[in-house]
Amino acid sequence: MPNNSYTVLAVNPGTKYLGIAVFRGLELQDWRVKNLNGKWSKEKLKKTLTIISTWVERYGPGLVAIKRLHPSRSSRSLNSLHTQIQRLCLKKKIKLIQYTIKQLETVFCHEERKNKRNLAEALTALYPELTGELSIEKRRRNPYHMRMFEAVALGAAGVHEITNQRNRREACDCPSAPKQHA
Repeated sequence: MPNNSYTVLAVNPGTKYLGIAVFRGLELQDWRVKNLNGKWSKEKLKKTLTIISTWVERYGPGLVAIKRLHPSRSSRSLNSLHTQIQRLCLKKKIKLIQYTIKQLETVFCHEERKNKRNLAEALTALYPELTGELSIEKRRRNPYHMRMFEAVALGAAGVHEITNQRNRREACDCPSAPKQHA
């Protein structure tokens, strides 16, 4: 498998919206927000998992990166969705990694003031194809694309993690320099 052929699917789960991003190697391939209409129910949970499963089937990721839920900003419904995503990854034998928003802000925001807006701006600097969404988001009163920006950050962090693991593995696999005899 070539060094950059891995695929990362990033999911920022929510009960009203899903932020999704896909990376193939270092390249951001796809990013979007999926609306989840209606009141939370078993049917809505099933529909949401079907959306995620479709993305898993479409892209065949080797890694799924999801947002680690903050206990005070979660709900029973969101916890259930989160658990079901973990089960899906286990069933499909896909590695799962979780990041908190604070971890993502620390990695990507070099400003003293770390917040979601600065995170979106930092990601747009790395991935200029996000410029249109950032422009729209800045004009909105209520954040809509922010879930997508967080998903891109999750995916980029996952790519970074895989790249570091591969670099460490390659460094360990290198034969040591031949010993010279005097």
